[in-house]
Amino acid sequence: MRRDRWLPPFSFPLVSLLLAACSGAPPVPAPAPAEPPRSSDYIAALPEGEIRRQVILGCTPCHQLGTPAAHKQTLEEWRAAIARMKQIDDHLDLALIQLEAEPLAQWLAKHARMPAQGRTVQTASADIREYPAGPKSGFYHDMALAGGKAWLADYFGNKLYGIDTGTGTVESYDIPVNVPAGKPGGAHQIDTTRDGMLWITFTKSEQVMRFDPRTKTFRVYDGFEKGGNVQYFVVDADRNVYQDERGGIWMTHFSREILSRLDPKTGKITVHKTPRTAHMKEKGVHLYAAVADSKGRLWYTETHGNRFGMLDPRTDKAWEVDMPEKYVGPKRLAIDKDDVLWIPELATGKITVYDTRRRKIVDRLTLPIPGDFPYAIRRNPHTGDLWVTGSGSDSLYRLDPKTKKIAIYRLPRTGAYTRTVSFAENGDIWTNYASFPNTHTRMPFEAGVVVRLRPR
Repeated sequence: MRRDRWLPPFSFPLVSLLLAACSGAPPVPAPAPAEPPRSSDYIAALPEGEIRRQVILGCTPCHQLGTPAAHKQTLEEWRAAIARMKQIDDHLDLALIQLEAEPLAQWLAKHARMPAQGRTVQTASADIREYPAGPKSGFYHDMALAGGKAWLADYFGNKLYGIDTGTGTVESYDIPVNVPAGKPGGAHQIDTTRDGMLWITFTKSEQVMRFDPRTKTFRVYDGFEKGGNVQYFVVDADRNVYQDERGGIWMTHFSREILSRLDPKTGKITVHKTPRTAHMKEKGVHLYAAVADSKGRLWYTETHGNRFGMLDPRTDKAWEVDMPEKYVGPKRLAIDKDDVLWIPELATGKITVYDTRRRKIVDRLTLPIPGDFPYAIRRNPHTGDLWVTGSGSDSLYRLDPKTKKIAIYRLPRTGAYTRTVSFAENGDIWTNYASFPNTHTRMPFEAGVVVRLRPR
């Protein structure tokens, strides 16, 4: 089943046109329709400060806050919800919620309220199409394009899905994860190397896999640090999985302050340590995403550690610097051809711009929708512009790196939480609804969903 979705163009009511024609006056635009309240509106209504930022850091790595499924009013409701979330956090060994349960419940009961309606913003026009794949109960963290298909992997269901970008036809493959039956392999990042191979990290089975879209075969790589949670591949300025001069592939670990290098030919893995964040437990630092500059240096973020840093593989030395404010939550960053970092701040809705050649912050941008939390920034290799996930506002942003102008593209679902963006040569922009639980998004299908956005 396939459906085309379009964002409505701006229009004038017929009566306005008729009156204008009779009077000679220009037509008067109709008032913009009231927007539904979104997660960004909910967060914008919370008191600014360290607690708000820590709430965002603890909750929004999984799902939106406030809507559509997180309405809570009383202290008892918040106590029950936080206990449930902490249980999931402990079960998956994520260490995301770092505030004490009772003070957090009291603060939310006092301050957390859903506004009556959402903020109206000027949006850019696009044709949007949604494709179903996999069960609705699944969790699909990422998507990528390869071999004429959009690919999703189910974190809990251990299946890979390929959606034909023309017909919407879906094919599926069992993923050979090394876990007991019924347990999650933890499929996390999906991206491609320049040769069109699909690469996937698995946070729970501690594996990395290469999938060939032509032969439909997996190659499995084991031997990573136990309990490290293999997280993200290092990517380059063209949004490909980075390969160093000897073909090595690098990845971060969510629960350790290390990066690992994998030799795809031999399967050899080497571990490279980064500086200890001494005031925190190691698994709570969350060394998150990383990019490679033109000299092969690896720049990474520590989301809860509130730092970013650089590892030079030639010397095996690393250094780190604090973000400009406390608890901003640097997340899934991008790098451009001038070796400039674009670092999304999950907890502030800002973007830190850091020139790696001059070793200084050169700008700090604010997203146009208050209360939004940007999970990721991806660079379009075909145009050079940057796309930001408006993970709390059901939006994608296009950022011109030269003018710093930001356009808003609204997605057609409430709760449309996104974590990544992929780019086709024809100009299409791709993403997927990636909330956990998936049901926090008002899905158009009883399935996971991949989204194609075609700017007009």
